[in-house]
Amino acid sequence: MKILRFEKLHGLGNDFMLIDCRKHDLNVTAEHIRMWSNRRTGVGFDQLILLQEKETGLYYRFFNADGGEAEQCGNGQRAIAHYLYRNGFDVKDLRVDGWGGEVHLTYVDEDNISVTFYQNVVVDELNIAGVDGYFVDIGNPHWVYHEPALTSKDLSPFSHIVNNQFNSGVNVEAVKRIDDHHIQLRVVERGVGETQACGSGACAAAIASATLLGTTTPLTVSMLGGDVRVSYDSDCDKITLTGPATLVYQGKLTYE
Repeated sequence: MKILRFEKLHGLGNDFMLIDCRKHDLNVTAEHIRMWSNRRTGVGFDQLILLQEKETGLYYRFFNADGGEAEQCGNGQRAIAHYLYRNGFDVKDLRVDGWGGEVHLTYVDEDNISVTFYQNVVVDELNIAGVDGYFVDIGNPHWVYHEPALTSKDLSPFSHIVNNQFNSGVNVEAVKRIDDHHIQLRVVERGVGETQACGSGACAAAIASATLLGTTTPLTVSMLGGDVRVSYDSDCDKITLTGPATLVYQGKLTYE
């Protein structure tokens, strides 16, 4: 049996198990992830974060609760920034790389942690099952659509239909306009289900809402777990997400 140290964190209720792999010789399997993510018999989380170090510097990996690897996670990036700040890093425009692309992290305080994405965002109009929406690739895939009955509707059946249109699945964002600089958002994440918040989903929804709902940057995005702020440039190749992250507890577990 091996002993593994970890941290449990969350960003607006979107929760994570973070393992610093610079301190562990770790071989994580999908079975491990599914076991640890179980909210009755394990740690319980939406995503697992592995923090690694390569020749190029710090490197992130994200895994959904079903064991599948995810490219990007804006709330998870803020959780990483929170962890690094507490462990002596100068988290001011700190570069971290990963499968979803390079991001820059800035920690001001626990309520104001920023992630800046530098990448070419793909935005395509895409009708699914008679509903107009936008496919947005921000390092990971999203499909955003307008839902007038946002607070009352069961999103699961339609999200299942949308998810099945993509070979690798897709995160589904339902949005509603509050005003020019404010939208409301619910997210159904692939491999997880509906979550309290989604950082990359907030960014994708902010970009799509410019055309879909006539909003403009900067934008407040209100999710079930709370609010984040999103700003982006005219080419959408620099996107900044700002919001909180919180340490829940530190722990250790045994595994084979």
